[in-house]
Amino acid sequence: MLLGNPQRRYFLDIDTGSDLTWIQCDAPCSSCAKGANPLYKPTKVNIVASGDSMCMEVQKNQKPQICETCQQCDYEIEYADRSSSLGVLAKDKLHLVTPNGSITNLDVVFGCAYDQQGILLNTLSKTDGILGLSKAKVSLPSQLASKGIINNVVGHCLATDVASGGYMFLGDDFVPNWGMSWVPMLGSPLIEFYDTQLVKINYGSSSLSLGAKDSDKARVVFDSGSSYTYFTKQSYAELVSSLSEVSELGFIQDASDPTLPVCWRAPFPIR
Repeated sequence: MLLGNPQRRYFLDIDTGSDLTWIQCDAPCSSCAKGANPLYKPTKVNIVASGDSMCMEVQKNQKPQICETCQQCDYEIEYADRSSSLGVLAKDKLHLVTPNGSITNLDVVFGCAYDQQGILLNTLSKTDGILGLSKAKVSLPSQLASKGIINNVVGHCLATDVASGGYMFLGDDFVPNWGMSWVPMLGSPLIEFYDTQLVKINYGSSSLSLGAKDSDKARVVFDSGSSYTYFTKQSYAELVSSLSEVSELGFIQDASDPTLPVCWRAPFPIR
């Protein structure tokens, strides 16, 4: 991501489950991980005011905070792994290459993150922040679409070889003409994630319960920023029961990580 004037390069984690794009910044920074590039350094003109519509969008899902004297827009993001990022909203020039090869410079709003906690302090060694790609109004694709730069489409293609990386595109000009399988999104206006209907979960030859009162309404959320797959309580219980039948040593309870409480080993390769 090329940002600022003069432009500087930042590497970001691609996250379809996050709304706000944020970059570690020197505001000053009170708790930052060692990133791939120097910290973003904002000036006063970059700071978004507390009354800005984007500020209200970011803060709508946070704990209500009344601050009539605040000039800046503060935010705090909490993730499923209990890590968090604290910062202020900023605005600066984003430099984009369009399909015809020209360069477009436009203002975008993002997080100037000066206080990271939890696992974020250990996982940002090769990146400088998070690229928020959800359906929320504050996400980067939504901001670009609202300015008429792109249609609100995002693609994230992964290579089979990890070393090859893959590629990402914004807008529908770069949608591949082959090798694509399309799945309809549910499109609920109240949900800002990319979600679709879940028809079935199989483990081996067995079907697991979807854990929903009406199986026709079960859904799955696509979150490229999550390392784990999360199940409903009923589906998880059935999966663990199935794994216990093939585990050589039974289950080992591990309290060191509440996210992964069970360890097991199968007598055959897992694909």
